[in-house]
Amino acid sequence: MGINEAMHQLFIDFKKVYDSIRMGVLYNILIEFLIPKKLERLIKMCMAATYSRVPVGKNLSDRFPIRNGLKHRDALSPLFSALL
Repeated sequence: MGINEAMHQLFIDFKKVYDSIRMGVLYNILIEFLIPKKLERLIKMCMAATYSRVPVGKNLSDRFPIRNGLKHRDALSPLFSALL
């Protein structure tokens, strides 16, 4: 790289990307990429009715639904983030 050449850097906080994805948008992208209907249905089944619990002191909270975002450590999460 020469002295007078421009240099650009981009930093992406993938943790925030996973948390901010809306399921409706993801499903529309699957349709636009012509993902087969059977695979689309399987993906929706994996993403639907997802619940979580968080530690509160020495206890766990009650279950609560996850409506946005991808599951952390889910095998499909890197694929989804690449589509978006």
